[in-house]
Amino acid sequence: MEKTLSFTDTSSQTVKIGDTTTSFTLVCGNDNEAVDLTHATSITVKFGNSSGYLKSATVDPSRLTEPTNGEITVGLNADLMKSLPAGGCYIEVWVVDSTGTSIYPSDGSTGFTITNNIQSTTGETITTIAFDEFKEAMDKAASTIAKGDPGEGLDIKGQVTSVSALPTTANEGDGYLVNEELYVYTSGAWKDCGPIQGPQGIQGKTGTGISSTTIQYQISNSATTSPTGTWSNSIVATTITNPYLWMKATLNYTDGTTKDFYLVSQKGDKGDKGDTGSVDNAGLTKAPAFVELKTQVDNSAVGINLALGTSNQVVQANVWNMQVADIKYDKSLGEHLCASVMINNADHASDLLRGSASIRMDAFDKSGKNLATVWGENVNYNANGLSQCSINIDDNTTDVKVAIFTNAMVQNTFYSCLKIERGTKATPWCPNPTEILTQSDYAKIKAAIVALGGALS
Repeated sequence: MEKTLSFTDTSSQTVKIGDTTTSFTLVCGNDNEAVDLTHATSITVKFGNSSGYLKSATVDPSRLTEPTNGEITVGLNADLMKSLPAGGCYIEVWVVDSTGTSIYPSDGSTGFTITNNIQSTTGETITTIAFDEFKEAMDKAASTIAKGDPGEGLDIKGQVTSVSALPTTANEGDGYLVNEELYVYTSGAWKDCGPIQGPQGIQGKTGTGISSTTIQYQISNSATTSPTGTWSNSIVATTITNPYLWMKATLNYTDGTTKDFYLVSQKGDKGDKGDTGSVDNAGLTKAPAFVELKTQVDNSAVGINLALGTSNQVVQANVWNMQVADIKYDKSLGEHLCASVMINNADHASDLLRGSASIRMDAFDKSGKNLATVWGENVNYNANGLSQCSINIDDNTTDVKVAIFTNAMVQNTFYSCLKIERGTKATPWCPNPTEILTQSDYAKIKAAIVALGGALS
């Protein structure tokens, strides 16, 4: 598929030197079918002439008015114009997107023309000379010519700025320069004899431009001799054996010839070992992965009774504010503990408690100072119910104590199912795991019974 580049029907293809208001509108295509430039990440318009590359201008892809039609508009501003001489010029468009770089057109370049303005001095036009110099040259030439019969010769009198400034009367053969035009007085009138300018020279040969550029890479063990192996279109990682990375830039010219340029770089030495890093403990413990792991560990411990010696049988607390559990705080347990107990007053009508009862948790630091006290739900003297509370423990806490508390003068409270566990919500009572008969214990008991001649199914 051939890439093409053409001017739109309404686009100018000629501009004068110094004109900074003209713009070119180009269409990028594949086989003259417009391409979609919606996904272009950069667009560069490159200018050149027969001598080679001259100047580049960038076009913002987001500002294209017709990207789906392949249209690109480039303005010839002052910066461009001062770099572009008069004559035939060439234009290429380089478009970069996620697939790579596309250069329009594939074959040759698209041409346009830059012409001289009225003040230009570029080209083959004879530059303006002072009147005295011109007259001296003409007099010198006349002195070499043999005298003939007196005639009506040319006598250039001077220079004026416009035709209206010419004298109204003059002698036959008098001449004046009006800008670059020579006016001669003959037969009683001024005659325009044309500009003082030589004929246009022969058109030069068409110049050779760059049609495309190819960049390739290869590694080598030499920094002075270019490698002869296979070149890669992608950068190749250097190795200890081949520490030099060579880059070959191939310029493809419009006349079918090519020229290679080489650059070489070397793999650097291994740097010094860096300083020992420090651990951001606060950042580590707040990292999402750590928080997720901690949550899994916390959830795995929920429901385990941390208190020893508890029972699901009804117990009577005869001492007011009697302590029923003392847990040594272990930092690995987490930040929250939950305590729950079943108040059973209604089951003992003959020993009713006047008032209510509830559970209480206290947290103490290493010196024995009470850091926090949390109360559970009140249960009335004539009712049964669950009293529960949760306490937040910091790093200084060493003890968590749980007690039954009553708010009446008769300190008889019946309770059961004391449980201290991880979390903030009570779960059904269960004994401490160390108080449960394990399969290993059962196997030992069964073996002893069998040894005594008994049986245990």
